[in-house]
Amino acid sequence: MKQTLADTELTGAVLQMKYATTDPDGKYYGYDLSFFDERGSLLKWEDYTASHELDKTLLYTFDAQGCLVEKTLTSAAKGKIYKHNYFENGALKDSTEYYSEDTYYTRYDEAGNVLECLQNGEPIPVEEDPYNEEWETDTHTDANGIRTETTRYSSYGALQEITRSKYNAQQQLLEEHKFRTATDLTDNNAVELTHCEYNAQGHLTAKITDKITASGTSERTIHRYEFTYDLHDNWIEKVEIMNNKVTGYQDKVLFVRRREILYAP
Repeated sequence: MKQTLADTELTGAVLQMKYATTDPDGKYYGYDLSFFDERGSLLKWEDYTASHELDKTLLYTFDAQGCLVEKTLTSAAKGKIYKHNYFENGALKDSTEYYSEDTYYTRYDEAGNVLECLQNGEPIPVEEDPYNEEWETDTHTDANGIRTETTRYSSYGALQEITRSKYNAQQQLLEEHKFRTATDLTDNNAVELTHCEYNAQGHLTAKITDKITASGTSERTIHRYEFTYDLHDNWIEKVEIMNNKVTGYQDKVLFVRRREILYAP
């Protein structure tokens, strides 16, 4: 869940936001409410069903410097789902998760390593990664602030995929290429390519993905986003449109997102 106004694509003295979703036929998928403090930090998030019943509540606690200290998710019907505590650097410190009659507690160090696991207060073995997964990332930033990351993903000691991602100075994804092997990376022979476009407000307006099939043909999917803005330059409506030859979608409206924003006087 996003934690600040900037994360939620909001600017200005926002106190509260209602976010609702419908499909093109008007089917209502419910809504959520977000409440912010004067620093723009999210204090509370509430999720409501299509019948306007409270489903979940997420509470955030911050210290005097505005750093996240605790996050708690609660179900209106079943009670607590989890409680997370955080170090000053933002890393997860410990987690308590509630499953029916069982409670699981996990404690971490600041590097993210598991130090302790408890089930209903009793020690349990620390689970090891069953897939023996590893990620190795190399980063380069040019003089214009364009950052390129190359990530190699391995499982059981074998290279599975290489992803090369390029970001603009605002840390937004510009393009992403996926490769099967190191040779494919060298030859720039990607099996999946993604290109993103943004408007003057910095919002994603198009995401174009080409997947290369085993036969060498390209399957293209285009997601487009059309915005309507208020006087504060915050979007109040976003229409999500899809084009895809496989599904037969041509300018198919998938969802309409609407936001009602309450500003401080």
